[in-house]
Parts: sequence; C-alpha cells; structure tokens
Amino acid sequence: MSEETRSPEQLSGLYKQLKQQVADSEYESAADTLPKILSFLEQLPDGWTESSEWVTAVAAVDSYLNEVQPELEKVLEETSAAITKIGKSKKGVRAYTK
Repeated sequence: MSEETRSPEQLSGLYKQLKQQVADSEYESAADTLPKILSFLEQLPDGWTESSEWVTAVAAVDSYLNEVQPELEKVLEETSAAITKIGKSKKGVRAYTK
C-alpha cells in the first residue's frame, strides 16, 4: 500500500473490522487484522496531524487498542497454556503407547 492510497476511512474500516472480530471472539481473524492496523499507524502520511479526519481515526483506534489489550493478552495466555497442556498430554500418551 502506498501512502497515496491510505486514508482515514481505510483505517476506520480496519478498526471496525477488528472491533467486530473481538466482539465475536474471532481471535484468529483479529490476529490478521491487528498487524494491518499497526502497520497503518506506523506509516501515517506526513502532516496527518493537520487533518481532523486522521486525528479522529487515529485517536479512536488508539483508545480501543488500549482498552482491548488486556483482553487480547489474556486470550493469548490462555491459548499458550492450552497448547502447553496439549503438548504435555501428547508426551504422556506417547510414553504409554510405546
């Protein structure tokens, strides 16, 4: 994506998409959308602070990300713990099946 094609509307669209995915507990989809938003925020066009549309879009996204971060971290920890547990039980099963 070049800077010319980036717009506050695109950022708002990604933000709404992420918000809906988190609300629906679609964390895999959210994991795809989040990096797009972060990339967007890292590559804001020069002078974006002069545009009220950009400032509004960025402020909304920033506020939401701060609000949802603890929930996403909790899900990540739970997922990690579940994966570790599955790994351990597979080792236990292998030991008994040899």
